[in-house]
Amino acid sequence: MSTHETLKPPAGGLFDPRMVLPAAMLLLLGGLWGLSFSLSKVAAMGGVHPFAYAWMQSTGAAIFLTLVCWHKGIPLEFSRRHLVFFVGAAVIGLVLPNINIITTAKHIPAGVMSTVVSSVPVLGYVLAVGLRIEGFRWACAIGIGLGLVGALMMVVPDTSLPSPDMVPWVLMAFLTPALYAFSGIFSDRMRPDGTHSLAAARGMLIVASLSTLPLMLAVDGFYPLMADPGPTDYAMLGQISISSVAYILYFEILKRAGPVFLSLVSYVVNLFGLGWGWVIFGEVHSAWIWGAVGCVFVSMVLVNLGRKAR
Repeated sequence: MSTHETLKPPAGGLFDPRMVLPAAMLLLLGGLWGLSFSLSKVAAMGGVHPFAYAWMQSTGAAIFLTLVCWHKGIPLEFSRRHLVFFVGAAVIGLVLPNINIITTAKHIPAGVMSTVVSSVPVLGYVLAVGLRIEGFRWACAIGIGLGLVGALMMVVPDTSLPSPDMVPWVLMAFLTPALYAFSGIFSDRMRPDGTHSLAAARGMLIVASLSTLPLMLAVDGFYPLMADPGPTDYAMLGQISISSVAYILYFEILKRAGPVFLSLVSYVVNLFGLGWGWVIFGEVHSAWIWGAVGCVFVSMVLVNLGRKAR
């Protein structure tokens, strides 16, 4: 989720016939990523340790992408620059966000988590301005303000969340999109020239797998997947499958339609995240949460429009 491409979308816009397949892929990707929040909640409620969750998810996807790269003849790169990139991107963009997701998922609704994580474009712009990578734009500034209003609507009113005890966990959940946003900037700056996107993802996932293994063993958090098959096991298998397939969809959409079109996935993830939360857990949100969803949606529109204008 953190690499960038320079390809442009087809000249015909969203209604160009060539955009039909990318649009279908975008909906599928958003549906899968939206489902992942509910699956992480199932895994957390089933007792999967955050370190075991991060290890299984990255290891399964790493094996899958290694096979894909081998089939495509994409070589492994072990230069110093590649290793720095893989380690940094893995820790910032995979390990820490995954651990934070599984830690907070047990305590807040899956739909709220999907709304929080969909704020990545907004936080990414804040970081880009703070690091002087991008300039100030009023549309983006207004979008940031609305995003802040949405965040406050989630945590300030006593009637917004099912329980006031969830407020600290919602605030902690915002660490995940902040890490994703910083990972995007790090990868854009540190990715070695000529690194294939699938090779970048494979390297990140291998490092994530290797770095979380000792953490999992140190806390004796290994989860015997499918030893006694149940909802928790199927949720983890689903997460591994999503991580594997999502990378293929992600890079294929980038190749066919470009990064501006791909940025629309944040909206799709939010909608599907809310929908899956209702289907699986029967989550019914307060008016405050729906107001927050609206604010976050509009904030993403303004920020994306401002960055596109650039």
